[in-house]
Amino acid sequence: MVTSKPILVFFTWGMALLVSIFLRIAGIVHPEPFHIKHFLVWFLVFAPSLMLLIYFMLKRNLFATSMNTEV
Repeated sequence: MVTSKPILVFFTWGMALLVSIFLRIAGIVHPEPFHIKHFLVWFLVFAPSLMLLIYFMLKRNLFATSMNTEV
């Protein structure tokens, strides 16, 4: 596990640089426009936050249920 902040920052920036280089090369190799469905864009934008919302709601309900049964 990465516990040092400078190491974590270096790792994050390094991965971002690699992804950027890969996307740049992919754009050079495939110069035609990339068409994507609008539903997929909406899904990629909102799905992570909705999954977190569901997780926290379930966690809160399970925690409240376990607290009520102990009394």
